[in-house]
Amino acid sequence: MTIDLTDPRLMLDPGVLDDPRAFYDTLRREAPIWQIPGQDTFLVSDPTLIREAVGRIDDFSSNLVKVLHDDGSRKLIPFPIARYGDPVHVLSTADPPLHDHHRKILQTHVSPASMAGLEPAITDIVDEHLSAVLPSGRFDAVATFSDPVPARTICEVVGLPASDAGTVLRFANGTGALLDGITDVDGMRLAATSGLELTIFVHERLEEALALPPEERSGLLSILAGSIDDGLVDVGEVRDMMVVLVTAGSETTASLIATMIETLARDPERQAALRKDPELIPAAIEEILRADGPFQFHYRYVPAATTLGGVDIPAKSQVLLMWAAANRPGGETPAPTTHPHGSKPAPHFAFGRGLHFCLGAPLARLEARIAIDRLLQATSSFTLDEEHPPTRRPSIFIRRHATLPIIVEGP
Repeated sequence: MTIDLTDPRLMLDPGVLDDPRAFYDTLRREAPIWQIPGQDTFLVSDPTLIREAVGRIDDFSSNLVKVLHDDGSRKLIPFPIARYGDPVHVLSTADPPLHDHHRKILQTHVSPASMAGLEPAITDIVDEHLSAVLPSGRFDAVATFSDPVPARTICEVVGLPASDAGTVLRFANGTGALLDGITDVDGMRLAATSGLELTIFVHERLEEALALPPEERSGLLSILAGSIDDGLVDVGEVRDMMVVLVTAGSETTASLIATMIETLARDPERQAALRKDPELIPAAIEEILRADGPFQFHYRYVPAATTLGGVDIPAKSQVLLMWAAANRPGGETPAPTTHPHGSKPAPHFAFGRGLHFCLGAPLARLEARIAIDRLLQATSSFTLDEEHPPTRRPSIFIRRHATLPIIVEGP
């Protein structure tokens, strides 16, 4: 397809939405900092410039002040979310020192060592969902596996009952429309309503946890409720932190698992190699994260006029740090080449970079490894259903499947 960088509707072009990699390659070659025509939104795709931007926290705030959405004519325009410096900004959308404070509360409890203790519980969740669908021989891997497994898992991690998984998934999907870029103004209002309903839902669960004796609380709710008891954070901060945890914690892993399944379904040789040697799965996950990772970018807000890479960026602009584009080859600082199967995986930006490196990365990697390993071990092969090709949910923000019908054969 033709990539016309003078077109203000380029990011919502159906071809770009379906597969943005050609667009990213053009950015890397021709416009490492690209201003969307007609507005103060700048896409940064060069890895060196992204590293510089994440280090300049005063110039490039993580506060989610506004997001892009469709104005009704397939042009992206800003939609206000919250004021710069508003207390609603927590964790991934907070700046230091507040970000550091929030992260310190959770860091040790979501570390790789802490997450490893969840392996038996996650395995049980994965096996439960697989046992329900494998006998049929064909199923939609999104609806029955890659979406519900992370929702169940994040409930386990946070300390919510398993029965809340469907509610978490529904609210996360509804709120996600705020960030997909294709939503018109009416849809943005509906998505904001879903976000409000999610906020009320987690607030009620937090109040229930606070009413319990500390020894009866579980998961991260126990840690967060204890932090409230100790005066480290207030109820509003924890409520908003929980919203971030349950949405990001389900979306990222759902995308990763589905992409892994489709990739392996298209590559029987690789599938057989991983089935034979599960120790190769972690490296395969890293390759997928670099080549086709979930989050395409994250927003930064520019409170005062600045420059980056010789480009003037006006005050109140927004900058998109294009993680997925930075993982592509091109420009003067090319992305690393994919390593041969089974060798050390190439580094990538799929979980971000700098102070805001994804707190949930260890959990996402663990869930994906267990999900793919158990699917491989429970089957002798799985392939795409040729009569029902996979589909994607249109979004500029996250690469995520809508459907993924597969056909499986038993071991």
